[in-house]
Amino acid sequence: MIIDSHAHYSSFRYQNRFPYLDGNSEGLFRNHGTRQELFAHMREEGIVFLIEPSVRFSDQETQLALVREYPSYIGCALGVHPKYCMDAAWDKREKLWEYAMKNPIVAIGETGLDYSVPPEKSNRLYQKMWFLYQLRLAHACSLPLILHIREADRDGLQMLRNHKDLLHGGVVHCFGGCPKTANAYLELGFVLGIGGKLLQTNAEADILKETVREVPLESLIVETDAPYVLPDLKNVQGSKSQKSNLRNTSMILPKVIEEIARLREESPETVEQAVFANTLRVFRLHEKFFL
Repeated sequence: MIIDSHAHYSSFRYQNRFPYLDGNSEGLFRNHGTRQELFAHMREEGIVFLIEPSVRFSDQETQLALVREYPSYIGCALGVHPKYCMDAAWDKREKLWEYAMKNPIVAIGETGLDYSVPPEKSNRLYQKMWFLYQLRLAHACSLPLILHIREADRDGLQMLRNHKDLLHGGVVHCFGGCPKTANAYLELGFVLGIGGKLLQTNAEADILKETVREVPLESLIVETDAPYVLPDLKNVQGSKSQKSNLRNTSMILPKVIEEIARLREESPETVEQAVFANTLRVFRLHEKFFL
């Protein structure tokens, strides 16, 4: 059984029929379908649960509607993504608190810091304000965090250390750093979200592979960030245009697990069981719910 710990299936990119990335024992390939058909397919292939975090504040109603449509298949996390917090007026924070208190959610997020945008185009102080607010919200709800920390590990770790008393664990989403950075987050009680980046061929993927080899298996969970963070598509049939239009899906996760197993010289079955148990632990889910 596999849980996708981070996906955005409420995205408009999953409306109507769409091309998506599928996979089986032979590899990855292009497929087409509706969101309902995709979910049925994923269930059949052992993807037993999804966690849907927030991105834009304005999308949260759409997100909550999807969770209500699939209450036994999708867990909701609410937050304001650092890259898009400038679109959320500061007085919206009270609405976020209200949403979090009134809806059954499994985490606060995604939240954090994103310095991939130049300072002149992104108010980093405003990001920190929203981040700290969501740390306090997670503490008030006794919930884990889904962290989005991009090119901002130094400041992100400093904020987390300064407010360690507010932390209830969580995951560093789309982690791509070195073992030293990974261990800094592990010391604060977080695990690492591993997805399509591990199946890419570039220098960052090489660093991530070293981290996956070295950290404890208990510190890893799997994710997709669907429809984003696609793996390397060089062996997927289709034109460049067809590949660029593919939506990522949870169907890549068996390949992610196989790669973790290869790197660690462990069996895929051992890794699958471990990351499933890790995800249950981090998000306080109950295994019997999936049986």
